[in-house]
Amino acid sequence: MWYKNLRVFRLGDAFELTAEQLAEQLEPASFTPCGKMDLSRYGWVSPLGPEGASLTHGAGSYIALCAKKQDKILPAGVIKEQLEEKVRDIRNKESRPVGRKERETLKDEITFSLLPQAFSKSSLCHGFIDTRNRLLVVDCASANKAEEFTSALRDALGSLKATPLNPKQPASSVMTSWLKTGQPDGEFTLGDECELIASKDERVIRGKKLDLLDDQITQHLDTGMFASKLAVSWKESISCVIDDQFTFKRVKFSDELIERAGDRNPETLAEQFDNEFAIMTLELSAFIQAALDAFGGEDTV
Repeated sequence: MWYKNLRVFRLGDAFELTAEQLAEQLEPASFTPCGKMDLSRYGWVSPLGPEGASLTHGAGSYIALCAKKQDKILPAGVIKEQLEEKVRDIRNKESRPVGRKERETLKDEITFSLLPQAFSKSSLCHGFIDTRNRLLVVDCASANKAEEFTSALRDALGSLKATPLNPKQPASSVMTSWLKTGQPDGEFTLGDECELIASKDERVIRGKKLDLLDDQITQHLDTGMFASKLAVSWKESISCVIDDQFTFKRVKFSDELIERAGDRNPETLAEQFDNEFAIMTLELSAFIQAALDAFGGEDTV
């Protein structure tokens, strides 16, 4: 249940719904599998998994959510092969070229004819609402998937003001300064990975398992390059890679935190989820605020 990626959104208004009230709002948009002619389906499922009875799970001021997406798998090569066969058949029988618009129509016909035979692939996207701090946190690396999640939540609620959390100081400037000084702000420490890019050309340098205080890194920065990704640790409890969009990827929690959740001896998967979610959300809430402070506070413009 431990999140691996964080995309954080600021809610424009106080979130007044309880976990139970939110579950009722999500019910009409709960997930249903793809029908024979559906390319894709998206909806809400229980964050506790198949054993869960509710579409939300509350722990203090945090509400867990989970969205499920199911896509039909249609290999592009199969569609292309059948399309070329139809185009050749038309050319041979009718002695005429096939234009772009007609090709698109034929492609759509082939796609829909194959849909009932296609396999389905499903994926889950977890997130939580921090009602106290007016935050929405989505566990995904892709901006498009995060937008899909927030849009589905907005549709279910009728309205939802949610904008990406932005620091006052540009993330790339702060991370570059940390590399130059070797002294991150707050309780952050440098990791062993970074990505440098140049503003005037297309140079990109990626490095892993490095000493980020090495002179070679400084020399690259002196030529005008700046950090677009930087591995950091916070209080020895959370490590991640921060990027220039102020998103947090490859998040890892310390063994101590994970063991603390197991120390409560959960007897069911639901109890295990509850323990992990309670500890994780408290730690992530403090981590996000610490990161925001280290980057100069929040840009509210």
